[in-house]
Amino acid sequence: MKRLLLFLLAAIVVQVSAQQKKVYTATWESLDSHRMPSWYEDAKLGLSMHWGVYSVPAWAPREGDVSYAEWYMRRMNDPKNPTMKYHQETYGSRTYDAFIPEWKAENYDPEEWAIFARRMGAGYMFITSKHHDGFCLWPTKYTDRNAMKMGPERDLLGEYFAAARKYGLKVGIYYSLYEWYNPLYTGKEIPYAGLKRVNNYVDDYMIPQIKELIDLYHPDFIYFDGEWDHPESFWKMREVVAYYYNEALKRNQEVFVNDRFGKDERGKHGDLYNVEYVYDKGHEGLLTHKWSYWQGIAKTFGYNRETNPEDCLTPKEFIDKVIMGVSRNGNFDINVGPTAAGEIPVYEQYPLLELGKWLRVNGEAIYGTRYWNTHNEGDAWFTIKGDYLYAIFLKWQGETFNLKSVRPVEGSAITMLGAEGELAWKWDSATGLSISYPSHKSRPGSCNYAWAFKIKINQR
Repeated sequence: MKRLLLFLLAAIVVQVSAQQKKVYTATWESLDSHRMPSWYEDAKLGLSMHWGVYSVPAWAPREGDVSYAEWYMRRMNDPKNPTMKYHQETYGSRTYDAFIPEWKAENYDPEEWAIFARRMGAGYMFITSKHHDGFCLWPTKYTDRNAMKMGPERDLLGEYFAAARKYGLKVGIYYSLYEWYNPLYTGKEIPYAGLKRVNNYVDDYMIPQIKELIDLYHPDFIYFDGEWDHPESFWKMREVVAYYYNEALKRNQEVFVNDRFGKDERGKHGDLYNVEYVYDKGHEGLLTHKWSYWQGIAKTFGYNRETNPEDCLTPKEFIDKVIMGVSRNGNFDINVGPTAAGEIPVYEQYPLLELGKWLRVNGEAIYGTRYWNTHNEGDAWFTIKGDYLYAIFLKWQGETFNLKSVRPVEGSAITMLGAEGELAWKWDSATGLSISYPSHKSRPGSCNYAWAFKIKINQR
């Protein structure tokens, strides 16, 4: 009996010691030891949503590659931006906060959004809990500038989380560290709806808000933003991230954060590097460190009433971006901007639903895969899962598909996803792999954008 008690005591000590080793401290050395959860590596695709008071005026000029209608509050006060002229001609001297009562979210049905995310093939979804305008989508106790006290008068975020989890989606938040016109941050006294007085913006407002979000909703991930005015030491983000990691450990929850902790900090720390709209090939560690390509279907994140269908990615353009991103160790976080009423515009739905159709046939070549030592060869992009390599061609090659960099296992079968039967192939050291797809054989359905071959290879 005594030996049994000693054994159990020793086991408890070992278990406690193991748990103690898991505690994260507010140092980069400790935080950098955190591992990206495999569920994110496997999911590959997420639905991002920018929704807020800015969805009421919903305007930005249709110029350049991006227009960012969610920046309306800032740009309506910028004499150099066309938004100021538009606002004055349309609304006169009206303030931004005057739009708050008009945000009713009357058609908001987060379950419809979650179902849509599933139909497009996403494994996770996230939304702006607070953008740079400082309006919060949850009933925070640190300001009355929130959707429970004003505008919709609902816990929009709580409903969002419940719907996502009901449909088996991982769910996270976007949170802006700074607020353009919050007197607590700027030190300038201007009208700011819902303001509650505290001594320090970071210590008494921002950090408590982030911890409140973590404690209330247990997000599976957090995308920080609005960090660029000050270094990490000002925002104290190491403390925030350590708190998040440790709280998740208590729940055995696998979580992650992005890399936006302070001025000039992107691409240095964090589980995920965010690349927004423009893919920077010179980004250090971009391919070996997990990253995401974050982009709107249109030229904006927030809803822009000026958007025309030609401003949007076509299904082909979008699907190609997904394939190329996944082949380079990336996820694709595609954004839609719902209207003030809570509806996803049809022109944004269409490319995503086409992606969903394509994934129902070709998802095996995307989900759960990893990047190969060769990302692509011409029009073919590669992913790998176990002993199988997937060669995804962005263009139809005719009756013969050639690959110099791929050697199948001798005597193995090669198939095209969605097409019945095995395909004839040959390989030699001079010309590489040649796969035959005879013209009398019909192309697989729902594969009008890209075609994936499944090839067994020897990885030794």
